[in-house]
Amino acid sequence: MSDDSGRDPLEGVPAELRDWHQGAIDGDPAVCAAPQSGKPGYPCVLNTALHAQHQDVFGNTWNVDSEEPLYVATLAPVQGGRVTIQTRDHGVVVLDEPAWCNRKHINGGFREDIQHQAEDSSMVFDVDQGYGPAEILTSFLHQRPFSPTRPEVTLGFDMSDQFVELDPAGVDKLAAALVEHAAVLRAAARRLSVLRGAAR
Repeated sequence: MSDDSGRDPLEGVPAELRDWHQGAIDGDPAVCAAPQSGKPGYPCVLNTALHAQHQDVFGNTWNVDSEEPLYVATLAPVQGGRVTIQTRDHGVVVLDEPAWCNRKHINGGFREDIQHQAEDSSMVFDVDQGYGPAEILTSFLHQRPFSPTRPEVTLGFDMSDQFVELDPAGVDKLAAALVEHAAVLRAAARRLSVLRGAAR
């Protein structure tokens, strides 16, 4: 694939994204493939799970048309403690389903991206003053059994829209950081009380 200058238009794009791009062009049912206005050769490369915006192979995004049909990804069946997942690169993959997993596995991805994930456990703080509860920290058991770098079970955290995975030592480090920050907040609360008292 090259443009008029002989240059590869997807130069620098990772192989996995190239695969999703090609899948979108070829009509792969696992890929959204919604067309992009003004760029007919660069459809949406996201999977068919519901998404707020479409995205092409270069990361350019555009809004989902409200008239478009909803795309619903098919979930893999779980029976007898095992899950059967249809993958793009290894066909049908059958593996044990941990008791803690939420049993939500989407068909049509790559084997390496298969993941087990528990239901969320959130740290919630009641902000009060009309704001209601705020989710400070969300954690969940998480495993990507075919990951080449980290196939073991980890505890996943959503922190300010950034996902991180921690091993036991990392979770201990996070706990220590939370304890330390609690002391900072207590000191700040006392200082705030003094400042509010002085302002009266």
